[in-house]
Amino acid sequence: MVLLAAFMLFSCKGTPPKVEEEPQKSHVIEGEVTEEKIEEALEEIYEEYQPSLDMTDAQSYTVAIGDTLVSIAQRFYGSLTDVGEAGASNGFYFPIIMLGSEHDIADPDLIHPGMVLMIPDLKRNLDNRSARQAIKDFLKEVAYIYNKKGNSQKEAGLIGLADSL
Repeated sequence: MVLLAAFMLFSCKGTPPKVEEEPQKSHVIEGEVTEEKIEEALEEIYEEYQPSLDMTDAQSYTVAIGDTLVSIAQRFYGSLTDVGEAGASNGFYFPIIMLGSEHDIADPDLIHPGMVLMIPDLKRNLDNRSARQAIKDFLKEVAYIYNKKGNSQKEAGLIGLADSL
């Protein structure tokens, strides 16, 4: 009995404390993916990340016929060769426009001519440590939404960009 008690004392003493994992930040969309569920998830993540974005020198842009968030991001951020994976992948910065426009975009694939979007200064935000981290996390959140929508190409592009920041 004494040996058993001694064994238990020494075996428990050497066990490192269990470290809890950081909770998953993605706002889970369960079941069938609907526009309503996407809108709810985006609303939550806008509230979480928007306060970290620096809107100094942001520009407004009115959506024209044929515009997509990707094409708008390429237009405004495409010439920036010193941030992230430059060039063609700069279109994957479109979530920053979503975040800068706050609650105006209920689904990244549904923008309409006449909408007025805010285009944050990308370099300013990437130079700011807390804004950069918020952008990185937000890109992953939007990638999750594309995962749920079954668009693995946009999901992979957003994750790749987030990992490069």
